[in-house]
Amino acid sequence: MTDELILDSLVETKKLGQKIGSQLSKVKKSQAYIIFLNGDLGSGKTTLVKEIISALGVEESVTSPTFTIIEPYLSEHRNIYHMDLYRIESASELAAIGINEYCKEENSIIFVEWPEKAFGYLNDFDMKISLEHLSETKRKCKITLKT
Repeated sequence: MTDELILDSLVETKKLGQKIGSQLSKVKKSQAYIIFLNGDLGSGKTTLVKEIISALGVEESVTSPTFTIIEPYLSEHRNIYHMDLYRIESASELAAIGINEYCKEENSIIFVEWPEKAFGYLNDFDMKISLEHLSETKRKCKITLKT
């Protein structure tokens, strides 16, 4: 199932993040719920993830994992991991950070920016969000759910 919408402003991006977060708060899985985020640099991936994580009840400041690769967060009921694979250059780097263990963790949520750099470690997603620049403030957002 795929939905497509136009986000005309940061306010609309935040509303979408709140809506997705509300839906994710009800999800329970025996392994991690994996969300792929696709889009060019500056398309709003991290902004959207910040809003979703906030909607999941995380009160601490959500920061971009561009240099740390993984930022962990704890909500009331689950662990949340925000991964940015942009700087990953080899499969051995993913093995070293333990990406397989994160994916097997029960009832966690993993946001993955630049999933195409996962070197086969991440072949499947539960949700994929693609963002595309249309103008300075407008984005096209496509959300695909695994069926």
